[in-house]
Amino acid sequence: MRGWHVFEVEIARRQVDDVSARLRTLGATGLQEDVVAGTKPVLRQPWDTGPVARQPRRVLLRAWFDAQPDLGDLAGAWSFQPEEDWNEGWKQHFQPVYISPRLTIAAPWHEVQGDGVVIIEPGNAFGTGDHQTTRSCLVAIERLAVPGGTVLDVGCGSGILALAAARLGMRAFGNDLDLDAVVAARDAAERNALPAVFTEHGLDALPGHWPATYDLVVANLYAEVLAALSADLLRLADGPIACAGILADRAQLVRDALGERALLVDETDGDWTHLVFGPRESRR
Repeated sequence: MRGWHVFEVEIARRQVDDVSARLRTLGATGLQEDVVAGTKPVLRQPWDTGPVARQPRRVLLRAWFDAQPDLGDLAGAWSFQPEEDWNEGWKQHFQPVYISPRLTIAAPWHEVQGDGVVIIEPGNAFGTGDHQTTRSCLVAIERLAVPGGTVLDVGCGSGILALAAARLGMRAFGNDLDLDAVVAARDAAERNALPAVFTEHGLDALPGHWPATYDLVVANLYAEVLAALSADLLRLADGPIACAGILADRAQLVRDALGERALLVDETDGDWTHLVFGPRESRR
């Protein structure tokens, strides 16, 4: 059976460079640093402020070898990882996402047909429907879509939210500062023959021929980003604002930032919170 011999060793963080160099010398074809079981990883986002938290003192170092070498006095655990057909294996991770009889998200290789299907190519940009934050926005769109109305997908990624709204009869627009994401969204619109349009401009510089306000605004972004964009979201949304991508312990940032609108939905699933704020005339 073809595959790799995998060596794992728990070491002090200060030893990582020396042990890694030793493993490479012995023929390691790949190395990975991971957290020790039972240890919580220390993550820091670009918008985090304050002192940097101290990283765990011990780490798990993992190395891959074509053949198992003699590691001398370096004590650890060996396992064998069979070779996989990654081209097919990763596809099995993506299953069609059924939202309602009117809306299903599928990949190009899924044999799913119907008027409510949106085809998304995984990997081109964030947003395939399988993550719970994207799914919660899709559920909101399915419930709030108004045929003939306008929708703005803020930070559109793959364009999945705009395309879902377009499939439900809305005039769809989306923006993302990542040009690669905009290109992927445009490709997806063409693949689905949907009249959604996308731009790489920020909310303060959307194309002049686009609507000044929208019947629905959706944004699957981190809480800190949503809070920073709150003035623009409130300005652009005549109708509801559906937000996801919010870590539950930071949801209050978004509740406060958009608090002049009535809060219609406030749901938490595990680590993530989904919020829907009412139309312009609503007040909390």
